[in-house]
Amino acid sequence: MGDCLARDVYWLLRRTSFRLKDELRKKIEEHGITWPQFHALFHIGQEGMPANELARELQCNASNMTGLVDRMSESGWVYREHSKEDRRVWLIKLTEEGKQLLAEVQPQHRRNIQERMCRLNEDELKALGDLLAKLLGEEVGEEK
Repeated sequence: MGDCLARDVYWLLRRTSFRLKDELRKKIEEHGITWPQFHALFHIGQEGMPANELARELQCNASNMTGLVDRMSESGWVYREHSKEDRRVWLIKLTEEGKQLLAEVQPQHRRNIQERMCRLNEDELKALGDLLAKLLGEEVGEEK
């Protein structure tokens, strides 16, 4: 395989990924929530999550996490609570308003993905999935 072809495909894959994420981010922001806030709500889930685990899931440092949680708290979507097992640990939990927002935005996000991906038929999606999994060294459907 030529170096030029590999590089061209790499850049096409990269541009595609950025464009898809940008389109999905803009649709999420129509709900008055930022992309990082949406991902935080998603990971916090119904049971709550320790702040350090949330930072790891969102791949950000503690100071960024503090600012993000502060803004989400000001919006009424989350609150902090000490862990019953370890008082040094802060749990981030969804408020009722946060749960309602997640219940509204998460299905819409899934529909947005479906709408975008339906440009490919089922066979094309399967082939693309197989090729991307091969590139990653994974099986399709494997936990990421």
